[in-house]
Amino acid sequence: MKSQLSDAQFITLEILVNLLQQERRITIERLATLFPQPILFESRRRNLQRFLSLPQMTPEALWFPIAKQWIKQHIPRGQILQIVLDRTQWNRHNLMMVSFVYHNRAIPLYWTWLDKQGQSSLRDQQSVLQPVFRLLKKRRFVLLGDREFHSIELAAWCVAKNVLFIFRLPKSTTVQPEAGAGFSRLDDLPQSPGIPEQYLQIQVTQKRGFGRHNLVMYQKRAYAQSTTPEVWYLLTNLTDINQVLFHYDFRFCIEPGFKDFKSGGYHLEDCHADFHRFTALLVLMTIAYSLASVQGKRIRKKQVQQYVGRVKEPKRAHYRHSRFWIGLYGSLWIGSLNL
Repeated sequence: MKSQLSDAQFITLEILVNLLQQERRITIERLATLFPQPILFESRRRNLQRFLSLPQMTPEALWFPIAKQWIKQHIPRGQILQIVLDRTQWNRHNLMMVSFVYHNRAIPLYWTWLDKQGQSSLRDQQSVLQPVFRLLKKRRFVLLGDREFHSIELAAWCVAKNVLFIFRLPKSTTVQPEAGAGFSRLDDLPQSPGIPEQYLQIQVTQKRGFGRHNLVMYQKRAYAQSTTPEVWYLLTNLTDINQVLFHYDFRFCIEPGFKDFKSGGYHLEDCHADFHRFTALLVLMTIAYSLASVQGKRIRKKQVQQYVGRVKEPKRAHYRHSRFWIGLYGSLWIGSLNL
């Protein structure tokens, strides 16, 4: 980051990241109120606005080098990296975001601001994915996406880019399960809860020009009479059915990741900054998020996690709190203990 920023700008960035770890309500006015600079509030706010408007306050300039080094150090080269494409909203900001999965959390890599509400187009998806594909050109990864995307068009583009993918399809999608047979809706195909089904190289939708892909169907067994798990209809170019289910399960890591960036950790919903400043704030949040995750890992190694939060609960197989939560709140507890 020092290669991109002047000394004063780098110090400003350090202070802002530190403020995010303590104040987590993120607006320019709130940050200006807390920023430790002996000038009037209006001057501090203007200084922060100018800082957040710097052309180098982008994911490519500041976050990509850190993310690339992080992936290199902590994810073995032979391991397939899960990349999640999803859309989220912060108040009026409608964002397309690409994240990578690390310890069951989705870490943002790149994002774009949609100039409309609602779903994205294929062009929007390509614009947010291309920088990530360039960043990860020497890594093996699989792209995961939910039902809202134009999966068949995006799948054809991924095939052209030689990218592995798993996209969930709406149940209304039509397929041709066998050559010469008619087209059927996905939810009309025979299904057995708990038993995955696979169709190799079938025609998906009646549109021409998109080639043939593999389809995996899976519905988890229902262990409670009041709930019936949804069926996964997964479009993919992977052939191992177990690998398809294993990788797609990581797509759901994006939900706790979004929660961490909103009510569960930081709080950006009240921010009304323009797109460039909002992007700069997201860069700062991503850096702070990664630092909190690393700090949480260190706290667990210190064997003080049981003092920071509830570690075990009845009928709960996993830790209640993530590394991010432990790092974000546990560091404050440790700091107070050392006073």
